[in-house]
Amino acid sequence: MRNFGAAAFWGLAVAASLLVGALAAAGLRLAPRVAATLTAFGGGLLLAAVAVELVPEADRLAGRWITAAGLLAGTFLYIGADAWLTRNEARRLARRAAHAAMAGRQATTAPAQSEAARGESIAAGIFVDGVPESIALGLTVAAGQVGLALVAGVLVGNVVEAYGAAQPIVAAGRSARLAVALLGGIGLALAGATVLGGTVLAHADPSLVGGAEALAAGAVLAVVSVSIIPYAFSEVSSLVAAAAALGFVAGYLLS
Repeated sequence: MRNFGAAAFWGLAVAASLLVGALAAAGLRLAPRVAATLTAFGGGLLLAAVAVELVPEADRLAGRWITAAGLLAGTFLYIGADAWLTRNEARRLARRAAHAAMAGRQATTAPAQSEAARGESIAAGIFVDGVPESIALGLTVAAGQVGLALVAGVLVGNVVEAYGAAQPIVAAGRSARLAVALLGGIGLALAGATVLGGTVLAHADPSLVGGAEALAAGAVLAVVSVSIIPYAFSEVSSLVAAAAALGFVAGYLLS
């Protein structure tokens, strides 16, 4: 447990970065095009993390086949979480529509509920991606190899991702307190994962660490494909490519 203090410090920094993004979404009312552009930028950061950090490191530690299996597992894990959230939203919408029909009025909350579901699915992606990523961060803390680029990439990416998750939840009419609590809870879980990586798993088999990073990479690819790019394109169209490219370049420079 000699690395507990350092791992706890960086774990709390990870949690704080998510809270900053959530509080920004609760306190700021950005125009939809601006919010979508920022979301696309965050998607570019995530893609850079996959291409420059997660997959190469997973391949180095665990080899090609474990990396490939982890990518697929992470992708399907996120798809399953997203489908579960979407199913629950669909059921709620159906019930509200039925109640509205019985009352002789038209249901008008579908777009808002869809926005809330999108935010919740992005939050699920942050969790699925963040746990193995935080464990990996804790492992680097234990090895004494934490660099500014890695920390900056994780923290900046978390702020943007948390904003992208909390903003649609708040825009859908849910309370800001709910959005902040959701991202804060995820932040605490990631802080715990960082401590776990820096202490208990400090001497884990390299293939286990590589598999966790590949799992994170697959989840990132899924969340960008399912929840980030389609939404951003619907709001800002061709600007998505520029914003995502800028995010990718920023992530590359921070890696």
